[in-house]
Amino acid sequence: MSRDNLELRSLDSAAVVRPERSGGGHRRYSRRQLTQVVRLREQLDEGHSLASAARIVDLEDELADAHDTISGLRARLDERDR
Repeated sequence: MSRDNLELRSLDSAAVVRPERSGGGHRRYSRRQLTQVVRLREQLDEGHSLASAARIVDLEDELADAHDTISGLRARLDERDR
């Protein structure tokens, strides 16, 4: 078993990344999930625990969503003020 497969399984076991399952029970990760795994790996490589790494990635996602919301609201205000 490769090291990467072990890590993916441990992320699934820890309920950090939950892949879909094929009819035969094989894990099927989406591109979004694989991107999340790379981001988690980066945090783990920086010395964070799995729980901390997952929280950091979640907070980064929330911040990006907030920035998107703010941009959208600013655009609506700009349209209204024209």
